[in-house]
Amino acid sequence: MGFKEMALNVLEDGSDTAATKTKPLGGIEVRQSILDAAVKLMSERGTTDIALREIAREANVNHGLVHRHFGTRHDVLIAALKRHSASGAEFLQDVSDIDTAIDKLWTHPNMAESSKLMASALLGGVPPESIAEGHALRRLEQLLTSSGNTAAGTNSTAIAVTLSCLILGWGIFGNYLTAVAKDTEPEQLRSDVLNILQSLAHYKQDS
Repeated sequence: MGFKEMALNVLEDGSDTAATKTKPLGGIEVRQSILDAAVKLMSERGTTDIALREIAREANVNHGLVHRHFGTRHDVLIAALKRHSASGAEFLQDVSDIDTAIDKLWTHPNMAESSKLMASALLGGVPPESIAEGHALRRLEQLLTSSGNTAAGTNSTAIAVTLSCLILGWGIFGNYLTAVAKDTEPEQLRSDVLNILQSLAHYKQDS
């Protein structure tokens, strides 16, 4: 088989993704592609220990472009994690009540992946304040203090933190704890935990 036939076979069976992936054009598209690649690789591997060359390869950009747009590997990862964190608040932007917000976070298909990614970053030494901006917690806090909510007048920040801890914790340990509990109806258990979460959102502190 000649080179031409081999190249055609590679394109047809899709085994050479780097050769077929469209290169991003322009500064905004390049930055977006780099951040997408960084989040994808960190999520797949469950670690922030990703080399710049791997990110560049996944983003289908020149290694030098990563340096030009972000600088160091640390800078790339912080930017990717900050954007990932901020996406939680954006996800809840159109939600008007706390129960719906909790339900949306609880049922988000990538919640477990997101929880594990943030845990890996923090355990790996990423400073919490460097990726805290824009977290969904702020949107929960806003909804808790909104007019007519039964949690109004209580410490809404503490409630938002509690809810966030439990949702993120379930993303990491939910399957494990379900196995430990040996519950015969895991979906019912999950539903019951969600109900408890929503009741916490309406907790009113004793005066």
